[in-house]
Amino acid sequence: MVRRRLLATLAGVATTMLVAAGGAYGGAVTADAEPSGPLAAEMAAALEQQPGGVQLSDNAMAWDDGGVIVVWPDPGADTAPFGLGDGVRSGVVEALGLADLALPVQPASGAEARGSASSCPSGYYCFYTATNFDGARYQFSSTCSAYASTYGFDNTASSWVNRNSGRNYHAYDYVGGARLWTMAPGASDSYVGAAADNRMSYWSCSSA
Repeated sequence: MVRRRLLATLAGVATTMLVAAGGAYGGAVTADAEPSGPLAAEMAAALEQQPGGVQLSDNAMAWDDGGVIVVWPDPGADTAPFGLGDGVRSGVVEALGLADLALPVQPASGAEARGSASSCPSGYYCFYTATNFDGARYQFSSTCSAYASTYGFDNTASSWVNRNSGRNYHAYDYVGGARLWTMAPGASDSYVGAAADNRMSYWSCSSA
């Protein structure tokens, strides 16, 4: 019931934007709608893997009402952008209560915070598909345990950040297999090490 109400809200917001902006998005935005933009192929593949996603921007999609967000690098780039990237679908983002994630953040250097632990938003824990917090960023807020294959990054995690203060997260080679690493609140690791690199297929959580 809650999900149906949310999708109805998203469709209503998107339709209103179309009327005001002359059809900027080409149709109402709902879960599983055909993605658009330079990363449409990657997003379509993600929807095939895990239906129910909503496009947030040219770089990002969300599942579970924003509890799961994937942010992909721009074509040809090595690192996912900070926040939600370019072409933010404002109506969808606001309906999901994710407007803060779309705000620009300027680190002390004045450059965009790419390739750093700060790219993982407060309240989330994040997996990255490359070392040094590069590659695609898979960020979760309330998910306790899951298979990486569900979201298309099985055996591709190389670095991580945990900015969820209440939980530890434990990465495994497979369910019942060896523990590869533990993500304590406030901790991060720019490289999980050769023995654990590109091996995580499952994770679980415990209270911090």
